[in-house]
Amino acid sequence: MKTYNIRKPFHMFLTILLLFFVFASAYYFFIYNSVKSTVINTAAVYPDYETEEALFNEADLVVVGSTDQSFENREHINVSYPTGAIQDFYTKTDFSVKQALKGDVPNDSIIEVGEPIGYVQTLTGKSKITRDEYTELQQSSEYLLYLKQNSEGLYFIIAAELGKYNIDNTDLNESQNEKQQQIKQEIIKSNILDNIDIQ
Repeated sequence: MKTYNIRKPFHMFLTILLLFFVFASAYYFFIYNSVKSTVINTAAVYPDYETEEALFNEADLVVVGSTDQSFENREHINVSYPTGAIQDFYTKTDFSVKQALKGDVPNDSIIEVGEPIGYVQTLTGKSKITRDEYTELQQSSEYLLYLKQNSEGLYFIIAAELGKYNIDNTDLNESQNEKQQQIKQEIIKSNILDNIDIQ
C-alpha cells in the first residue's frame, strides 16, 4: 500500500503563505505607508483682502502663538466622493494661543486650527496635497493668524497664506507672495505686535 507524504504540500503552502505576509508587510511599511516628497497643489479661490485692516475685520479670531505638533502627528482629514475622488481635505492643528488680539479665547489656551493642506494616500505612498501653494505651520515657529470659525466650530486660516504670518522669522517656507509681504509690512509698521514677547 502506497502512503502519501502530506507534509510536503503543507510545508510548501506554509512557505508560500509566509512569503506572502513578508512581501505584504514590506510593501505596507516601505511603500504604501511612506511619505513621498511630492506635493500636489490644487487651485483655490479665496476672497481678496487688500489690507491688514480688512483681514482683521473679517476675522472671528486673531491670535499669536505656535504649535508643538510635527506635521506628521496632526490629524489629517480627507473627504472623498463615492467614486474615490477627493472632495475636501484639511489638517487639524493644535495651536497654543499666546495672546488673542481679537475674539474670546483665553491666553495660554489651545485651539484647533484648520489648515488647507493634508496627505493623500495612493498605492505608492502618501503625498502632501495643498491649496494655492499653502505651506503648513512649522513646529515651534510663532505666527500671527487671522481665523474664521466654520459651522462646526473649527477655526480656519482666512485666505490660506494671506491669513498666516510668521513673526519670529523661523519659517523658511513662508510665502513670498507680494500681497502677503505688503500686509506683513503693514503689521510690522503698526502697533499690533508691540505688547507681545516674541521668542
